[in-house]
Amino acid sequence: MGLRWRLLLLFLLAAFVPFVALGLVVQKTLVEELEEDHRRLLESRVEAARRRLAEREAEDRRAVQALCDHDLVIDRLLLDLATDRFDPSREQSLVTLLPPLMRGRRFDTLHLLDARSGRDRGRVLGAGHYPESVGADAAALLDATVRARGEPFVRDVRIATEAGPRDRRTLLQGCVAERDGVAVGVVAGRHLDEGFGEALLGDVQPVAFAIAGPDETPRLPGSDPPVTVARFLDASGEPALRLLAAIDDAPLREDVGGLRQRSLYVAAGAFGVALLLAFVMTWTLSRPLRDLEEATRRVAGGDLESQIRVKARGEVGRTLQAFNAMTRELAATRQKLLRAERIAAWREVARRIAHEIKNPLQPIQMEIETMRKLHARGHPSFDEEFEQSTSLILEEVKRMNNMVSEFSRFARLPRPKPEPLDLRELAQHVAGLHDGGEVALELHLPAEPTVVRADREQLTQVLVNLVQNACDAASARHPGHGARVELALAPTADGAELRVADNGMGIAPDDRLRIFEPYFTTKAKGTGLGLAIVHRIVGDHGGSIDVEDGLDGGAAFVVLLPKGGPPEAIAASLSDSALPLTPTAR
Repeated sequence: MGLRWRLLLLFLLAAFVPFVALGLVVQKTLVEELEEDHRRLLESRVEAARRRLAEREAEDRRAVQALCDHDLVIDRLLLDLATDRFDPSREQSLVTLLPPLMRGRRFDTLHLLDARSGRDRGRVLGAGHYPESVGADAAALLDATVRARGEPFVRDVRIATEAGPRDRRTLLQGCVAERDGVAVGVVAGRHLDEGFGEALLGDVQPVAFAIAGPDETPRLPGSDPPVTVARFLDASGEPALRLLAAIDDAPLREDVGGLRQRSLYVAAGAFGVALLLAFVMTWTLSRPLRDLEEATRRVAGGDLESQIRVKARGEVGRTLQAFNAMTRELAATRQKLLRAERIAAWREVARRIAHEIKNPLQPIQMEIETMRKLHARGHPSFDEEFEQSTSLILEEVKRMNNMVSEFSRFARLPRPKPEPLDLRELAQHVAGLHDGGEVALELHLPAEPTVVRADREQLTQVLVNLVQNACDAASARHPGHGARVELALAPTADGAELRVADNGMGIAPDDRLRIFEPYFTTKAKGTGLGLAIVHRIVGDHGGSIDVEDGLDGGAAFVVLLPKGGPPEAIAASLSDSALPLTPTAR
């Protein structure tokens, strides 16, 4: 992180962090107060529901007991049963009398059961909620009422609906009315449905109630677990149902969200003001240093003509002036160094060319002198010797011509013409040129295209040279069969890597230091310019080439190419020199 950004961050932290910390504390306090209000509201509604439920149970107990103790309808039924006058007409009168009696005491169900011993025990004598059940056997309901001993209990009760009869969970209370040796069971109840809680308290928003089994978890509004308001038992005293309550925290979330949104707006405004102030102060303090940093980066990239406009005073201004003087001196020194290196490079190449040309000139001279001597003496074998000597001379001249042609190609190598190039397709093309040979060429390519900016013709020459050299090296060690060459391509973070490996004899460590020098070769035949041309092309593209160990002791050439193609500094330098400096292996 640069000085400018460190200063900016420091000013921001100094101005913004205390404000944010205070805002978070205030926001947390307000949120906790809102949450506490919701908890208190839920607790108050739950306590109110418990009180109302206890009052309702007491009211229902008194109402049921009043039916058993002194009710005209029940008393008349007991009298009819005691005098054996309970006939169909009496049953029909109960059908008429029981619904008003049930609704008057605000019950949802009302059973009158025969509680006398005998085979009719438990027979339904009347049902205010379901007259069709008269005459049915309800001994189990009567037994449950007796076991409950006047306490409320939960049981399914058959009721009539538009869709037909169905069972409905009901909270029941009952008693047994006895007169003159005759007993009638009175069982009244209230349905435990979704509206039970609201029926207790009326409109209880945002609190919601639900009826659920002992192990059930109904879906209620809110993110907190529901609170148990009451537990309802069956006639045996086992848990049957629960009344649960939960508070809808959507309004709370909306309030908290609005609070946080407003806090964000305030924080954003404060951040903007702090950022503006910090930016102005940072710009004023760091502008000269930033100019120096950018100029230094340009110099590192090769732009030695870079200069800084000096506006600052004092130590910073003197530093910028010293930097400008340094870059001017560096630019002049670079020009001198380039001229000296080009001269030295040409001298080395000229020396090697002279050495390479001198080697065939000596046998040519000897053959010419031999022919002159034979011709002067009129030797009879002159014609035969002339034919042999001229053939040798022509062969050496041809070798010198090839040498000069290769050097001409090396010295006049054109500037790259970069364009988007798929190295995957190029590798497949070069591999296709070597199909059917004695060397087994293996391709290792990525599934997706690998594109860089490069000169297609020059990179084709690079791959052809490397693959051909690898095939020659592998064939020399494994004549006939067993020769292997691998051509691999892999994308990198900033470009691509090409690797050509063989299982030949390899390259000695000392030779690796000179392998890319012009006219250096380890082959019996060859100009020694092939790898020099490869090195030149790769360097012109801003890449690098190295030698590594290959397959089974062989050699491997690894080429790294940048994705963006030849850098501008390299491209500009190519117009100044037709011949690069002598390469050195890394």
